[in-house]
Amino acid sequence: MYMRRKSAKYPLMEALLLFTFCTREVNFFMQIAPSFGRRSSIFLPGNGSANPIVPRTGPIMTRSFLLAICLCLGTLSTASAEMGPQLKIGELVLKLNGSGVRTKTLVQVYEAGLYLLKPNTDAPTILAADELMAIRIKITSGFVSQSTLVSSLKEGIATSTRDNPAAYARETEQLQQLLQDAVNKNDIYDFVYVPQKGINVLKNAKVLGVIPGLEFKKAFFGIWLSDSPVDKSLRKGLLAGKGGSD
Repeated sequence: MYMRRKSAKYPLMEALLLFTFCTREVNFFMQIAPSFGRRSSIFLPGNGSANPIVPRTGPIMTRSFLLAICLCLGTLSTASAEMGPQLKIGELVLKLNGSGVRTKTLVQVYEAGLYLLKPNTDAPTILAADELMAIRIKITSGFVSQSTLVSSLKEGIATSTRDNPAAYARETEQLQQLLQDAVNKNDIYDFVYVPQKGINVLKNAKVLGVIPGLEFKKAFFGIWLSDSPVDKSLRKGLLAGKGGSD
């Protein structure tokens, strides 16, 4: 039976606490390390004169600092999206094909899930398919605003269409008009593609509008599934083909 890992409740806070702990240990080690390399005097609190403790500087500090950074990144990368196992669209049921987390500059921006009629791990096939499917996004950061959300989607479309956004200028403008409301943490956006109709845009289960066209659907879903996705790790999770990423 497939089990999905439970995501960290506060991944950024945990990463920052881990970073603080690591750097504190590095600083302590620097104070007690043997005298290898250049000598220097350190003033400790409550000591009126220079303490003859000799730190080891240079490469060891750099390596330790990088190790602390890597540990923080590792904490964030292990977070996995908590997405529902299915979406019901009319009489049809879409099943979670995979999920993942979008991170940017150490901040978890949103969770995303790809819902298909049947499991599929081949991105080109999914993008080209003229069949019911959906992308769900759950905002997980209070730093995401309406303007940053729209900008990131527009940039993603430009990248997935090989920097040819003009080809979908009308559809992109329509998308921007539909996403005018303020964005709050825990908001859920569903982008449901319906064959011969287009992408239905929903926010917190409320239909905002429809953007027609299979070609735009390819460009839009390409934000996450193209050869140049916004997040390679997220792309891998969405293409897990088994209801979530490991």
